Amino acid sequence: MTSTSERATHRRLAQAGPLSLRLGLLALVAIGILGAALELAFERHWESPTQMIPWATLALLGTGLVMLVLSDSPRTLAVVRVLALVVLLAAAYGIYVHVSVNYGAGTSDAEWSTLSPLTQWWYALTKTVGFAPPLAPGMLAQSALMLLLATLARKKQEAVLPGT
Repeated sequence: MTSTSERATHRRLAQAGPLSLRLGLLALVAIGILGAALELAFERHWESPTQMIPWATLALLGTGLVMLVLSDSPRTLAVVRVLALVVLLAAAYGIYVHVSVNYGAGTSDAEWSTLSPLTQWWYALTKTVGFAPPLAPGMLAQSALMLLLATLARKKQEAVLPGT
């Protein structure tokens, strides 16, 4: 048999779980935003309109993060989810652009035409040719996915009914 205090402690821990998960996800989103912003700044990633897309996505992620920290309303959750999905789409576009740029850089190699198309695309994806890091936009996708997951854990916990 468990005592009343043990059951109460267990109930508090069970209720704290989703909140702790939410806070952890939000912290990881903040770290991801900061890391991506620093990487973009170090790379001077602002030379063309296309290079401004990740900056805009960071602004969207930051907006979504602040909104989610301040409110848990259904409307806020819906807006944050849309923002996260927009960033996911932009990240997919970024991966495509980076791989395409690397693929184009491969054409300057004399041996490029002797490689199979699959090998050429693999080299472009793995940055064996070119200079654009395809995983950099993946960092944005990861932060967007964590923000999306954080919307699933409620800030305010519902009362736990006895026996549930």
